[in-house]
Amino acid sequence: MRPLAPVVAAGALLAGCGLLGDDEQGAEDAGLETCRLVTAGIDAFNRNDVLMTVERFDEALDPAREFDRLSGTDEAADLLEAVEYYAALPAGDYREAFEGSPDFKRHQETTLGQCTEPGQPIQRPDEEQQA
Repeated sequence: MRPLAPVVAAGALLAGCGLLGDDEQGAEDAGLETCRLVTAGIDAFNRNDVLMTVERFDEALDPAREFDRLSGTDEAADLLEAVEYYAALPAGDYREAFEGSPDFKRHQETTLGQCTEPGQPIQRPDEEQQA
């Protein structure tokens, strides 16, 4: 599976040159928004704020659907499936799922693989605004 971060960076470069069509630019924008919300959800989970985790993944549903619809890639479909899983998982079940669910682990690989760059920390929303 190809990470989204390099794909998004390449898309942003092409968009700046006017080489992406509307659907391609829309897919890139939706992918970026999805990953922004996914990483905020991951950060909330790492801070033991499971309610915020569920909220962020719920907010990521629409951009993830748009990303999947416009890009039509396996990666976008996998990311949408992961977002749907985490948004539907009851807050009270997160810890147990994290500790033993194969589905949780599979979707974790998807979200971390597509929305974070290896070796880079998850950026908190307040850090994004200062950048």
